[in-house]
Amino acid sequence: MLRCSTGKRWSSAAATSAGNVRRANEDTYLIDARNGVWVVADGMGGHQFGCVASRMVAESLLSIPYESDLDRRLEYAANALQWVNFHLSCERTLTEPEQIIGSTVMALIAHPDRAACLWAGDSRCYLLRRGVLYQISEDHSLVQQWVNARRLTPEAAMLHPKSNIVTRAIGVCRELVLESAELEMYPGDMLLLCTDGLYRELSSDIIIRSLSESEPEKAVRRLMQHALAGEAKDNITAVVVRNN
Repeated sequence: MLRCSTGKRWSSAAATSAGNVRRANEDTYLIDARNGVWVVADGMGGHQFGCVASRMVAESLLSIPYESDLDRRLEYAANALQWVNFHLSCERTLTEPEQIIGSTVMALIAHPDRAACLWAGDSRCYLLRRGVLYQISEDHSLVQQWVNARRLTPEAAMLHPKSNIVTRAIGVCRELVLESAELEMYPGDMLLLCTDGLYRELSSDIIIRSLSESEPEKAVRRLMQHALAGEAKDNITAVVVRNN
């Protein structure tokens, strides 16, 4: 189901699907254009645990207060995610020591002329500006480490059997290390937050053509249609944000 959120500066839309193979959907998203907060989270640990983890991640960022200082908002977000990480890691230790309970996170927090991404794991943030697509985030994954070490090409990494192994996530380790990236915002910028289930199904050309739609709702529909037309073995989530 597609959802939309509109504010004075930003408009956005989001959709999620279990995909063509899995029955359960462990992805969660948050869209709040009025306050400039958007999130995608990809849960890990099976339906029972993955859903809980991704939902906790998204809901923890609902409480970020709107302030004029972007850095303070990022600090609030990081503290909220650290709390979720502590809670999930303690829960696993006490109840299911061998069970994975975790989630990736990709959060976008925007101000009128600035925005920042905050993430852990392999969910991504893309920016389309004047027809050029930029990948803002770098995956926290085993194959990305191999790409950085020039042991794999980016194309080979996407097809590698260990491409689903992440090196950072919420709830997996007691110590959570988040990464952030800041960018200036210009009118007409289109941003895509997505889980790996989406971008693994799509070429850069398809992402560019989809984000070239002026309305986030249309962009999300195109992205989801293209992704679900493939194998779609994993859950799929897309959040598109337009800077008006």
